[in-house]
Amino acid sequence: MKRDSGRIIGIVLSALALAMLGRLVLAHGLTLFEYVRTRTQLVPSTATDIGQQASSFLWTFRVLDVFAAAFLVFAAAACCIAILREEAS
Repeated sequence: MKRDSGRIIGIVLSALALAMLGRLVLAHGLTLFEYVRTRTQLVPSTATDIGQQASSFLWTFRVLDVFAAAFLVFAAAACCIAILREEAS
């Protein structure tokens, strides 16, 4: 089985980028959405208690949404690359 140097370099660089991202997340604690933790109500609402709880959950855990979106973009890019790669002859 022939080893493709481009694929090996890509895997190594991807692992390195993932390790760097993990180190940044652990070092800085992801304070990207700190402004959301304020108690200001941006949009006045007459919703019941369950509406306020759902809204509070979504804005409190906004980082989960960002990670999910980043994963979907990465997965879509990986699928596009897999579809468009050249067949080995």
